[in-house]
Amino acid sequence: MRHPLRAFVLGCALAATPACASFPFGNAQIENPISAAEGADRQAYAVLQTYAVLIEEAADIVRDPEAPAALKRALAQAERVTTPAAETLGLAVRAYASARADLAATPNDDSAVSRFAIAARHLGEALETAQGPLGELEALVRAQQN
Repeated sequence: MRHPLRAFVLGCALAATPACASFPFGNAQIENPISAAEGADRQAYAVLQTYAVLIEEAADIVRDPEAPAALKRALAQAERVTTPAAETLGLAVRAYASARADLAATPNDDSAVSRFAIAARHLGEALETAQGPLGELEALVRAQQN
């Protein structure tokens, strides 16, 4: 593993915050970035950043000669499902940002309102679709870290 401290911190954060937005840790408040994000676009960015970290950690596990072959196969399968979902989410968040900018520039334009509504719906769908495979990838990475 190239970054054992980062992997440890990520593992602790993922293990501690999968179902809640935040929890107290001493005098600090640790937040799950996906749950804490306000708005679909910020949630999408948090999902994409989480995906990037998990893919890097999964790649480290796959390169580890001591990692079980079954885990490596499972990670490869999870990546094959998660990557297209993350790519679709990336496209959806860019379309949403563009539609939001168009709406801000022309707030009384019915077509801008319609494009924004469609983009928002697609972003929500892509976000929901990406979270399932991301959770599976996260579980596999966490299993190796424990």
